[in-house]
Amino acid sequence: MKIILSSAQLQQLEQLAKDSLPNESCAFLLGGGDSEVTIKEVMPMENADASRVSFTITPDETLRAYRLAESRGMQVAGIFHSHPSLPSPSSTDARFMEVNPVVWVIYSTTANRFGAWVFDDGVKEVKMATMA
Repeated sequence: MKIILSSAQLQQLEQLAKDSLPNESCAFLLGGGDSEVTIKEVMPMENADASRVSFTITPDETLRAYRLAESRGMQVAGIFHSHPSLPSPSSTDARFMEVNPVVWVIYSTTANRFGAWVFDDGVKEVKMATMA
């Protein structure tokens, strides 16, 4: 499996993570694809937890994101959030990944790098690619 984002989208997510410090940031990634997921739009969300170690997107905001994606012929193809540690899923992330089977992109605000993961009979790393 692979997720494809533009360099501008990666910059947008990195800036969102830095602007949200000291808290975690979050966003929905809209796009589509099965084994090769292409992101067409980043939809920043407010972290309702306002926390350094967790994030929550409210049910109303989640519904808004799914409706917007559908109205544009896309799907919620990924979930983004930042970590104040390595860009790998926490045990809490792994539990939520199991019920949200999309690609999870994580940006480390300490290592300044991205990682991507999916739950498929366990948490598995996903290759990230950049498009122009």
